[in-house]
Amino acid sequence: MAELQTRRPGRFLRLVARLLAPSKGGEVQALQQLLELRGQLRFFWVFLLTVILPGLALAYFSLSSLRGEELQVRVEVERRAQTLAAAVVSRADALFGGFESAVRRRLESGRSVVDQTGEISPYLLLAVRLDGQGRIAAPFEAPADAPPVDQAVYFSDTWRAARGHEQPGGDPPIASTLYDRAFRNARGRQAKGQALFSKGRALMKADQDDEAALVLTEVVIEYSSVRDIHGFRLGDLAQLKLGQLDLERNVVAGTAELRALVDEKLSERWTIGQGGEAAIAARALELLEELAPRDWLATARGRLEEKTRLLFWAEQLYPDLQTLTGGGLALPVEAAEMAYTRIRGVLWATIWWSGDLYAFGLDLSELRKGLAALSVQAGRADGTVVASLVPPDMDLPVAAMTRRSLAPWMPGWSLVVTPRDPEAMRSVQATKRNQRLGIILLSVLMITTGTVLTWRMIGQELDVARMKADFAANVSHELRSPITNIRLKGEFLQLGLVEGEEDLQSSYDAIVTESERLSSLVDNILDFAAIEQGAKKYTLRPGDLLETIRMGVESSRYAMETRGMVMDMVLPDDLPMVHHDPEAVRQVIQNLISNAAKYGEDGGWIGIECRYDEEWVRIIVSDRGLGIAEEELPQIFDRFFRSRDKAARRKKGTGIGLTIVRYIMEAHRGTVGVTSEIGVGTAFTLHFPLPDAGSSTGA
Repeated sequence: MAELQTRRPGRFLRLVARLLAPSKGGEVQALQQLLELRGQLRFFWVFLLTVILPGLALAYFSLSSLRGEELQVRVEVERRAQTLAAAVVSRADALFGGFESAVRRRLESGRSVVDQTGEISPYLLLAVRLDGQGRIAAPFEAPADAPPVDQAVYFSDTWRAARGHEQPGGDPPIASTLYDRAFRNARGRQAKGQALFSKGRALMKADQDDEAALVLTEVVIEYSSVRDIHGFRLGDLAQLKLGQLDLERNVVAGTAELRALVDEKLSERWTIGQGGEAAIAARALELLEELAPRDWLATARGRLEEKTRLLFWAEQLYPDLQTLTGGGLALPVEAAEMAYTRIRGVLWATIWWSGDLYAFGLDLSELRKGLAALSVQAGRADGTVVASLVPPDMDLPVAAMTRRSLAPWMPGWSLVVTPRDPEAMRSVQATKRNQRLGIILLSVLMITTGTVLTWRMIGQELDVARMKADFAANVSHELRSPITNIRLKGEFLQLGLVEGEEDLQSSYDAIVTESERLSSLVDNILDFAAIEQGAKKYTLRPGDLLETIRMGVESSRYAMETRGMVMDMVLPDDLPMVHHDPEAVRQVIQNLISNAAKYGEDGGWIGIECRYDEEWVRIIVSDRGLGIAEEELPQIFDRFFRSRDKAARRKKGTGIGLTIVRYIMEAHRGTVGVTSEIGVGTAFTLHFPLPDAGSSTGA
């Protein structure tokens, strides 16, 4: 006789079942579920042998190779440090070499090196030419001691009265007469020249242009180099006023005169500490704004801006320049050779050429930034080392790997390359080690994550298997109850045990009602299967939603009556037409009423209320039953989900009713919401959108 015998579960399955027993309702039930998941367990073994074990072996060998790699780090970093230092020094050589070449090209071609300094170097603050005795020869002149000024004349009654008549509302002719009196009474060239110029200015305000021109011309001839109390040369002020007079008489002649004045001011030497020449040129350019050619105006403004900037730095650096030349003794440098000297925050470059000494003040701070940018640019391709500049008064970093002097350009300065990490080589090695360890840990983490996910997948499959088993058991019970009732009533009728017309009709009604209940259950199962396969479709047409609600209520009447439930319906008479599938919505109402009757107390209450506004129609199905725990609310629409509450689990159910409700509502472009409180009750709210009139769709 042939005999077939199944294999006993292995030790591993029994061990896993023992671990899962607390959460699966016992070891036997856990073992039964594991037997159904042998395929997944085989996958776990394959995963263990092909992924986990090779990954652990790879991590072990990677750890063993760390030490050898750490020993090679220092040699590699030193090589990179030398390469970076050479690259930065090469770029510094190009920077200073470009500056020196630009200076020599200008000197050899006879062009001035003290004008248009921006073309020579962007770091240049000041460029001056000194004679053999160290005196400034161009583009400025050293400040001279000003002669004493007779201040009393400016506070005399005559002068103050003249100033008053020059103001708006005064009498300019009287002012000119008073200035003439002040001129005759003044002592010293400065006071006389100031009074004579003021007289010419007052005559201009009195529209006595010819007399004003004569007076201003006398100022130019006799007092041209005299400066007023504000530092302006009287000759420059008089020429500016004469140009304004000529503009009023003859635009062409006046324009030419003012242009000549601007060119003269921009070409002559300005005095350090005096800004009058710049102000005169700026005022003349304002007068020529609409008269002179645009290209000439642009060139003149550029020259004025540059010379004003140079004058500012000449004032700031004049003491340093005196220190540089030893107060008149020029630096002993070889002809045509550039020498560099640092004084405070300026790097001075000097060169002898044709008996003159040229001094160039370079902004040391900006130079440092430029060299730092070159260092960053050179080291951008290598993040393990970094170059920095070390001034003469600072000690070299302890972690310095290589040092290069920046002489002769920046005497005493050094370029130092260190590991980017402050802890030098140990940190570099630690970085490499951490990178390798990070890769290893990432691999282990991924393996661990894969293992955990695999274990969770097995647990989820076990849960699904349990829910499917519960579903099958619950469906069997749900099917057995109406079938039993139908068979019982049918046998009563078959055996003639029903007496009286009323009992006969009751039996018929029970058979029909149980058949409808059975049909509803079968519909739910078939619909759920179609939903799972993605084959369920609904046709949405405009219809009377109230009639559909009443159909659902009527189909559920037996479930309510058998439990003695009381239904309270609040339905408006003017509900607008809603696009829906009547059979599907009836199924939704029926499922919700069935749940309310099942989880409500016998003889309890079920409420159905319908509301609407401009956008939505809301159907609220509520009960006063067991309620749903707050932590379970997000899961109640999941397939096969059953509450973990003991009282609720005693109520039989398939776990697919609410899943079907959610799917049907989504197919209707609507939503379903739920609110619940333990021991108080539950309310489901169906939201149906109100589409535009005349629209129809299928889902």
